[in-house]
Amino acid sequence: MQPNVLMLLLSIAGAGAGLAQTPAPLAPSAEPTATCVAAAKTGADRVACVGRAADACLAAVKGATDLDAAICLNTEAEWWAAQMEPAYAAAQERAVKLDRIFAKAIKQGSPRMTDDLALMQTAWKDWSEKRCILEAMRYRGKLNRMAKASACLLRVTADQVLLLQAVAANER
Repeated sequence: MQPNVLMLLLSIAGAGAGLAQTPAPLAPSAEPTATCVAAAKTGADRVACVGRAADACLAAVKGATDLDAAICLNTEAEWWAAQMEPAYAAAQERAVKLDRIFAKAIKQGSPRMTDDLALMQTAWKDWSEKRCILEAMRYRGKLNRMAKASACLLRVTADQVLLLQAVAANER
């Protein structure tokens, strides 16, 4: 998902007490997640990697604030978002191959996987943004609002990347 969604979520949060705090210095890194994903052998292994970087980031900060949590979660969400384009391209490549295999059925009116994949990705972008804004609204007036929205952003982005990677690899 786009980093501008976090900015939108931060603006929704307003200038409450959570924003007034001076955050502890953070050095967020997506490396724990990237390393985990690189070593993963199965889809389940990759799923288990989601949140590793955010957890490591938060563990490194004593007395972490909700803003710290949002920053840590968003750093990992941005890493997953960077994986989206190559995952989508690989899934689209797989869809092209499958459309060739099923060319006869497509000529007879069956849908193209490439078209369905593109429609799904466009719908996902709209849905995921609305989903995480709703998550923020559920915690209106609470200090953990930004962290909840950032956790949503991380979760839905990672889930979409993992789905696209599974499509590309023909994993079920």
